[in-house]
Amino acid sequence: MAPDISFWVLARGEFVGFALGVLGAYADDWLIVCRSRSEAERALASARAVLEGKLKLRLHPDKTRIVHITQGFEFLGYKIGRGKGLRYKPGGSGLYAIPRDRSIRCFKDRVRAITHRHNPKGLAGMLEELNPVVRGWGRYYCRAHVRGLFHRLDHWIVRRVWSFSCKRWRNAGWRKLPERKLYGERKLVNLLQLIPSMANYYRQKGYTR
Repeated sequence: MAPDISFWVLARGEFVGFALGVLGAYADDWLIVCRSRSEAERALASARAVLEGKLKLRLHPDKTRIVHITQGFEFLGYKIGRGKGLRYKPGGSGLYAIPRDRSIRCFKDRVRAITHRHNPKGLAGMLEELNPVVRGWGRYYCRAHVRGLFHRLDHWIVRRVWSFSCKRWRNAGWRKLPERKLYGERKLVNLLQLIPSMANYYRQKGYTR
């Protein structure tokens, strides 16, 4: 049975654990948020009864587990947790969501492949290939706690573009292609600019998405 059909069956009320927590799903990835471990255990037992008993689906033995929010967990490419992390405010919940390490590594690998100095394309062609990758990844994570990460990645991407243009890592690309020219005239996508709260700031600087 397809994952979307199984979700429909659960949402129609056959999943008694639905009353114990908040159920979220995307394709075949599932998450149940509960108030206590005992509720989580009952919710898991309920979900197992429906998915394995009625729908004949198999839960992944390594990915199916119960964790406390302070331990953190990964879901749909995010690492979600609670603690004195990003944007922590005394007395607040301390909840955070950031891209998981594997997602960052995969993103950087794609950027490296596109900006490799042996790429036969010219600068315009390379940027035309690079921009959709940066924009797509950035828009997926732009509402998470990523301001510091995006700031670091923006500088790293600019260095990669300079390296591509000058055909060497150590170069004077900042003279030939200063950041304002890259983001303005050359239309390089700026990750920080994709964060909704930063849009006005970069619009005033003359940058466009």
